[in-house]
This record gives sequence, C-alpha cells and structure tokens, in this order.
Amino acid sequence: MDGVPRGVAPVEIWQAGMPQSGDQGGHHVLGGDPVAGIQPAADPGAGSPAEPRVLSPWRGVWKVLLVSVTVLVVLVAGAAATIYGAVNYYLSSVHRIGNPFESIPAVQRPPRAAGLAGKDVTFLVGGLDTRSAVPTTGSSAQTVIRGRTDTLMLVHLLAGGRGAYVVSIPRDSWVPIPGRGDGKVNWAYFFGGPSLAVRTVEALTHVRIDHVAVVDWAGFRAVTDALGGVTINIPVKSYDPANHVIWTAGVHHLDGRQALLYVRDRYGLPGGDFDRELRQQAFLRAVFLELHHQAELSDPLHVNSLVHALTKAVSVDSTLGLTQITHLVPMLRGLNISNIVFATVPYKGTGWAGSQSVVWLNRSLDAGFWHAFEYDTLPAFMQAHSLQQLGASTP
Repeated sequence: MDGVPRGVAPVEIWQAGMPQSGDQGGHHVLGGDPVAGIQPAADPGAGSPAEPRVLSPWRGVWKVLLVSVTVLVVLVAGAAATIYGAVNYYLSSVHRIGNPFESIPAVQRPPRAAGLAGKDVTFLVGGLDTRSAVPTTGSSAQTVIRGRTDTLMLVHLLAGGRGAYVVSIPRDSWVPIPGRGDGKVNWAYFFGGPSLAVRTVEALTHVRIDHVAVVDWAGFRAVTDALGGVTINIPVKSYDPANHVIWTAGVHHLDGRQALLYVRDRYGLPGGDFDRELRQQAFLRAVFLELHHQAELSDPLHVNSLVHALTKAVSVDSTLGLTQITHLVPMLRGLNISNIVFATVPYKGTGWAGSQSVVWLNRSLDAGFWHAFEYDTLPAFMQAHSLQQLGASTP
C-alpha cells in the first residue's frame, strides 16, 4: 500500500560489488549507503486532507519523534543541572511555534489531574508530513508549511522521576475535530496548526497537554546521525521488497538514512503494520539507551553538539522556558528503560468512513486507558485488559 512520495523517484539499490547501472535485479545487504539518491519531494501545496490519501513510506518514521523530546529534556535539562548558565543560550536556539494554548478557551480544556499526578508533564509530539524539499521545523526551518501530522504521540513524564509513558495515536484514527466534524486525527494540524491539534487530542483523551514539539523527517535523520547512529539487534533475517534491502539477523549499527529504512519497513515483516509498530518502538528504546549512555559521559563538547543537532531539527511551543526545563530535571534523573512504558491507544481495527480508510478506536476502553495514563496506573490497566506494551522486541 505504501508508495513513493509525490516527486520522489523510485530508488534502485544494488548489492555491494554489483554494477551500479543497468542492474535491475540486485538486492542491497544492509551496509554502506542504502538510500543514496533519495530526495524529499517538493511541497505539493495546500489541499484538503479529505482527498483520497496517498500513503507515504515515511509514515512510520514519526514514531521516532521521541528522539527529539528525549534529546530536549535529557540533554538540555541535563546540561542545565551542570551548566545552568548555558540553558538560556540553548533555549534561545530552539525554533518556536508560538503558544498553541492561548487561543483555546479555558472551559474547553480538561482540568489538571489531582494529587501527585497533577505535577506530571505531558508533551504532544507530532511529525510533519509536509513533503517539503527544505527543513520545515527546527532552527534550520526555511519555510512554514501547515502539513498533516503523520503520527501523534503523547509523552507523559511522571513526577519525581518515577517513569514515563509514550502512547501513539494512529494517524488514521477517526475522531471528532472541534469545529470540523469527524475526521482523521492527523487532519487537525492541517486545519488549525498546533492549537487545533491540542484541542483535538485533549477532547479525545481528556488529558491536559503541557507542551508541544514537532519535527520533520530530515530532523529525525540529523539527530540520529548526531548520536553517531543507533545499535539494533534483529533476531530474524527479513527482506524488504519495497526497497530491495535484506536485513540480516544480528546486531546492526544504523545511521540516519539506514534507520529510515528500518523504521518504515513493513512488507518484509510477517505481521505487517503490527510488526512495524514493534520495530519502531524497539528503535525508540535503543535511542533512549544511547542518549542515556552519552549523557552520562558528561562531555560538554559532545553534549553541545547533540543539543545543536536538536535545535536544528525540532520546534517547540513558546511556553517551554527556563522554569519549565528546570522543573523537568528531577523527572529525568530517575528515568531508565525499565520504567518507560511504550503503547498504542486501544483500537478495534481498520475500516471505512465513506471514502476514507480509517482506524476505529476502542471507545469502550478509551476512558479507562486515558485515566490510567493521566493518573500513573497505565501498566496495571494494560495488564488487566491484556493490552500489549510495545518496544520490548524487534521483529
């Protein structure tokens, strides 16, 4: 189903040592530069999101948006704990998307949770599917394009460093969009930018959102490369027919371009999209481990380079300032891979709403799921309802 984005030519990939022209049958065994020659498509311009969709192979990439948030809070806040005077400099370098909350009437927003949970912090993280040839997020942004969010995630940091929840909302989820009727959740950003995206997700979840972060696919690649790549263990050999890539079993160290191939593959996986979900979440875990390891090195020059890579990739709301970053520090110090829960919002399956292919959310579980998310009891709720925690394995 996934095709090449508009304006992107199919890529011929060959096995090392084979002719680089005139060869139609070669496969690429992971290694080298598997996506050399891929260029992002030109911006197609504004258009109604209700048009029949053209699925992008970059669709799965946005699950790695935790990269940007993790870098922001772990590295910038970590630097704040040791080089407090530099925080204002770093924050001034981060691209801002304004204040998405000021235009939302207070009566339309969910109240903050009571008790200790009220001290938690929740990020709405989105990946922009602009198909622009130039960066559209981060300090390197050359243009502002209101695209669709290919995936939305809620990242919930528990007060006191007790852990974090990372929940994906499938882009095709059919939900009420305030002022627009029912539609796919990724249309909200197209119709009304970050503010309408916040209103839509808050209305769906009844969870109060504190901050917003967005990134485009070029930013993901740059941050992955700034980390020096990410190590992934692949247990079973697989073949991606869409990109002619053979993924051999074993340990692979992926750079940004290779990581894009890894997180978007579904054709070569027995479970298709479901296995791709597991693979993407496993990648997030690997990124967190790498970030945690590098942050512990306490090399100011290296931290500085990572922070600069982030500022060129991610955009955040204007309410995320020095006070808020300082508040995040104790939450982050206690984070480790064992207390981060990765999940997808419960859903019943896929189907059609008129001409639109959609994901039907499981309304009977939604209220309990999001209450558990907000009040820090999500693992127990998931276990009670046999819901899968993602990211523990890599297909």
